Amino acid sequence: MSLRMCARCAALTERPVLIAEVHQGTGPGFDVYACPDCAPAFPPLQDVLDLFTARRTEGEAR
Repeated sequence: MSLRMCARCAALTERPVLIAEVHQGTGPGFDVYACPDCAPAFPPLQDVLDLFTARRTEGEAR
């Protein structure tokens, strides 16, 4: 794995943990990483497909 900077403590780590995926309307998005010590401070990464399932279920409840 490559060297990444932690989004919380700014330390460089060779064991980055993916904590967020930033999507953009135009151009490429980017990933945000944390070091293994700081990663538990962030909420779990949400699967985008879960958002579609939740929305569909919410619509059926109406």
